[in-house]
Amino acid sequence: AGKYGFEHSLGEFASYMGHTSTNSGAFRQRLAAMRDWKLIAGRGDNISMTDVARVIALPPDDETELDALRSAFKNCAIFYKLFEDMQKGTPLARQGLGNRAVHAFGVSPSSVNKFVGSFVDSAVAAGIALVDDNGQVTLLDLTTDFVSRADVGQESPAPQTPTAVPPRAAQSGRSATPVVHQAWPIDGGTIIFEIRSERPLPASAYATVGEVVASLERLSVTLAPATSSTVADESEPTE
Repeated sequence: AGKYGFEHSLGEFASYMGHTSTNSGAFRQRLAAMRDWKLIAGRGDNISMTDVARVIALPPDDETELDALRSAFKNCAIFYKLFEDMQKGTPLARQGLGNRAVHAFGVSPSSVNKFVGSFVDSAVAAGIALVDDNGQVTLLDLTTDFVSRADVGQESPAPQTPTAVPPRAAQSGRSATPVVHQAWPIDGGTIIFEIRSERPLPASAYATVGEVVASLERLSVTLAPATSSTVADESEPTE
């Protein structure tokens, strides 16, 4: 949407996200998530991208973009509370993150896996978490361990050292890295949709990507366990 300006009607904003209707549940959930991140403002038919969103949409450089992503992460109160509450610099199991989210912050047990997945993906994108080969998550001390775009994804001689590649890192053109990555837990497995490219996707591709994502969301509901498919709790933010 940022490629076409920072003020949009609700219908325009939906179309840029690949939706044909402003009344669909998927669009409304994404709209609510963007408000949680404080990326959009406005009510009714007018959507205005905030200053943080404008930097993320059209970053002048990698470090400024990363700073804006960190600001957006902090804007999501429940994510930032969990981040501050957990130990830094030590690999953590996702189950432990989920247990803490349920017992300390009231996250529903039926949606905790989605919550943790979104939390981890968002923290990695903001450069404040790393994920190792075993899926364990290391949260970084914001006062000493900031990860710059130059550092992200570099190999280390230490075994199983956490590495992470923010979704937009592919825009540097240095390597084919994920420019789109989404995962949906299902009964006994995971649906993963990923596009790897050395270049940014053209704006015209995002409508098609949105259609694919919407189809996979419906598929994940079909394949999910009965206990989770009845839960429509999609209120947790997603980056």
